[in-house]
Amino acid sequence: MCRFIESIRLSEGTIQNLEYHQQRVNYAVSNYFPEHQPVELKKLLNECPLPTLGLHKIRLTYGRDVHEVKISLYVAKPIQRLKIVYDDIIDYAHKFEDRSQLSQLLLQKGEADEIIIVKNGLVTDASFANLLFKRKDQWVTPHSYLLNGTQRQFLLNQKIIEEETIRIKDFHRYEKVKLINALLERSGPEIDINRIE
Repeated sequence: MCRFIESIRLSEGTIQNLEYHQQRVNYAVSNYFPEHQPVELKKLLNECPLPTLGLHKIRLTYGRDVHEVKISLYVAKPIQRLKIVYDDIIDYAHKFEDRSQLSQLLLQKGEADEIIIVKNGLVTDASFANLLFKRKDQWVTPHSYLLNGTQRQFLLNQKIIEEETIRIKDFHRYEKVKLINALLERSGPEIDINRIE
């Protein structure tokens, strides 16, 4: 059975961007289980005892129904170097529980901390995050993403970032790269573009 995960930020007892997570759950369920109603995240999480101090990750595993809700303290892993890897057939349009394609690509990272996936010549995502590239005071995100992350969509809707087509040959146009996702939001480190291998 196909299963999905949803990773939700819980900061000081407050759930972040829940409506964006609900939209993604709705999209997955409507595509794979159209005869089922998607879970109502607000109702589900209101029934869970949630920590009120610190930063936590709520990890929801679901398919037709919810299989598991796990809450754990979140600590971001340090990312300083990125490795470019290539895969022209990878498909991660939904946040699948099965991450075997991504895990195989991660084996190519060598001494780097994380990967940048290039598909059909276009920059897409890291293995667990969307990417932002900085040019002067402007941040842009690749138009050719694999998974439209909730934080990515939030920043686009707020007009804080813009989309661009980005190829490796375009890297000289940018100064920094940053990884974003629901847990990191925009607090991840800015990595110099020359730290991409």
